[in-house]
Amino acid sequence: MTLALAAACSYPTGETPYPGECVPLHLIGSVPLPNSIAVPTDVTFRLTFDDYPDPDTVRSDSILLTSGFFWVPGSYGTDLIERTAVMRPIRPLSPGLGYSLHLRPALSSLTGCPGASEEIEFITGDGPAGETPQPPATFDSVQRIFSAHCAGAGCHLADGTAGDGCLAAPAAGLSLCAPQAWDQLVAVPSRQDGQLQLVEAGDSARSYLLRKLLPARPTGGPITGVYGQREPPGEPLPDDQLRAIASWIDGGALR
Repeated sequence: MTLALAAACSYPTGETPYPGECVPLHLIGSVPLPNSIAVPTDVTFRLTFDDYPDPDTVRSDSILLTSGFFWVPGSYGTDLIERTAVMRPIRPLSPGLGYSLHLRPALSSLTGCPGASEEIEFITGDGPAGETPQPPATFDSVQRIFSAHCAGAGCHLADGTAGDGCLAAPAAGLSLCAPQAWDQLVAVPSRQDGQLQLVEAGDSARSYLLRKLLPARPTGGPITGVYGQREPPGEPLPDDQLRAIASWIDGGALR
């Protein structure tokens, strides 16, 4: 796949390749693969990139499923941990039929840099895969992650100064102490980006908390719209813990 550099899109100054130039968004994997046969009729399409896709651009004008002249509507989502755009048809596909998944440059990275046009053709099989979805992670499991990684002095957890074991003045005004964490996260606007909530129930890709926890972009540099250092300091959270936090948010961010 060859892409021309798009100089009009934003790129943080002081980073490679040089200020003002985009690093194009490249497709590096897909489910299904191009020219697959016997694809389950209940397939969920997953398009994986070399950078974080912007969830605001993962929609019907950037990912289009057709069969012949017919358009197949679907729902759209973004898995930031896997750097993957997701499309789910609203109903099972017809068995034994050819389809085309069209990817358009309207889908861009969080830095605003577009991808390229791609076509993924495939043929469905006889029926569904019938996979059982996994239940979402619980807030208790997420709280254990906070307790293990956010307990440094002067950070977001406990030192007993507030009487309930929580910090009286936590970093950035955010307490992740067990009695307070849920209320301080869910449906609360971020102080650093007022357009995003810390946790938007049902949508981890638009939750500032998850973006703040993600590792640096694979192409280098910080994630656009995330201010200050990545959290927690030091090594990023392992993927299984990031996945637990995203699963809890996508499952409705229940208490």
